[in-house]
Amino acid sequence: MAILVVDDDIRINELLCDIFSTEGYEVLSAFDGERALKKLEKNKNIDLIVLDIMMPELDGWEVLKYVKNNTDCKVLMLTALTDEKSEVTAIRSGADDYVAKPFKRAVLLERAKRLIQERTREKSRKYESDGLVLSVMEHKVYIDGNEVKMTAKEFNLLHLLMKNSSIVLSREAILDKIWGYVYDGNDRTIDTHIKMLRHSIGDYSDRIRTVRGVGYSFEGEVKVI
Repeated sequence: MAILVVDDDIRINELLCDIFSTEGYEVLSAFDGERALKKLEKNKNIDLIVLDIMMPELDGWEVLKYVKNNTDCKVLMLTALTDEKSEVTAIRSGADDYVAKPFKRAVLLERAKRLIQERTREKSRKYESDGLVLSVMEHKVYIDGNEVKMTAKEFNLLHLLMKNSSIVLSREAILDKIWGYVYDGNDRTIDTHIKMLRHSIGDYSDRIRTVRGVGYSFEGEVKVI
């Protein structure tokens, strides 16, 4: 299992690397947000990112936004910001956990272990609705055994909808989960991506139901296999 440590404090960065290495994890590190994104581009096997907020170049908020829009890595925010507003913003922006500095070694390790185990379980899942199958591990969608080409955003939308089948998701909830809380664009972009997704899944397009004035839901039985 691979962990990327992102913190501009050299002492803390090295300490974290030592902690995780001792536990048998493969550890990579970066000292600013820009270098963190380069590490992510080169290493596709990263399971967890331990991420500081206050950093030069790109701060933790920008890195978090990129990670949630482009990867399925888990993110544990580790920061000196202890105020309630920062923690709420982090969770709403897609962070999977939030730990304040100074931290306790045992607590940090347990939370990191939990997130990695969760990602491992998620990666092995497939969501099936009749002939429509979404494979999380492969990051692919199949219809009647044939792979369907789609964008990362389309895949993430379908994954979110199938995972929450029969639940109506508001545009705000979809934006938070797929684009991140800090997204400042028009929420009508969701409608555009839904239209693209419907086109991609062809005969199964009617499984995605529009609830006017609210959002969207996936209709039909979904089996997790």
